[in-house]
Amino acid sequence: MSRTIKQFLPILLAIGLLGYAIKDISLTELVTQFSRADYRWIALFTVATLTSYIVRGKRWQQALLALGYYSTTFRATIAMQSGSIASMIVPGSGELTRCATIGRTDAVPMAHSVGSVVAERVLDVLMLCIVILLAFVLELSRMQEYLRSFRLMKPGLTAAVLLISSLVVGYIVYRIWRLPIVQKHPLSSRIKGFGQGVSEGFMAIRQLPSPLLFIGLTLASQVLAWLTIVLLLRSLESTNTLPATAALTILAVSSIGGLAVPTQGGIGTYHFFVSRALVLYGLALPEAVVAATFMHAVSLGVNLILSSISFLVIPFLVNRKNNPQPVTES
Repeated sequence: MSRTIKQFLPILLAIGLLGYAIKDISLTELVTQFSRADYRWIALFTVATLTSYIVRGKRWQQALLALGYYSTTFRATIAMQSGSIASMIVPGSGELTRCATIGRTDAVPMAHSVGSVVAERVLDVLMLCIVILLAFVLELSRMQEYLRSFRLMKPGLTAAVLLISSLVVGYIVYRIWRLPIVQKHPLSSRIKGFGQGVSEGFMAIRQLPSPLLFIGLTLASQVLAWLTIVLLLRSLESTNTLPATAALTILAVSSIGGLAVPTQGGIGTYHFFVSRALVLYGLALPEAVVAATFMHAVSLGVNLILSSISFLVIPFLVNRKNNPQPVTES
């Protein structure tokens, strides 16, 4: 029963947020928005999106090289996109799916690939913090107004409660884990072995063949994420005059919203948070919702097409004999 609830909760959240966000707009307005869009900018958006996928795939390939497993940028990118389409179906399943895929195409053990992904995510969280900080610095008044629009009460107290709760739960889990009966169970050995593999995968990042390249690719992925939003804003009459910092604000709030309320493909979450951000730049709420809906639809559509192509390519890669040892990529 609890597993069923966990599976359907993101769907219900997505439907609820989407219904609330678009309750005041009509289908005609959405159709009009699509008909008036400048698809030259959409074409550039598609190119930028594809480039961002390749950059992220190249970064993961570098992390795998640090572990002693060779994968081409192409295969790493394909594996990542297979995870992307999986996360549209079940939020949070994308990382495991891409690790399972790279295991099939390049014989990378699941625990090691998960460790490399964890290391990537730690760095991504740090980059997200920088993005949020930049958004606050460059758009301080708007970001303050955005937070006030949600009537956030005593955020310090909320953070303290979450921290204390996490520590209490962590301590309880630790005490249960240390019980002799739990330690002697065969499942404990498997968990320890998997945990050791994850740890090795995480620590191997220190042995990157080119740390500067890895950092540069991380920065490039964030710049491309910002650029894709800029291109989407330029494609609409209602948003084509907004400053480039508006894209930074949207990147920050959509990322925070996705972490706070994870749903399939960001449905509902993106519409709600991004539309409220666009209001800060002078758009009426209905107009902002239409723009946010268009931006999400285009992003989701392009991602879905590219991810579907990746799934079709995977069977051709699985049959290849891959050398698990790192070599110099031409």
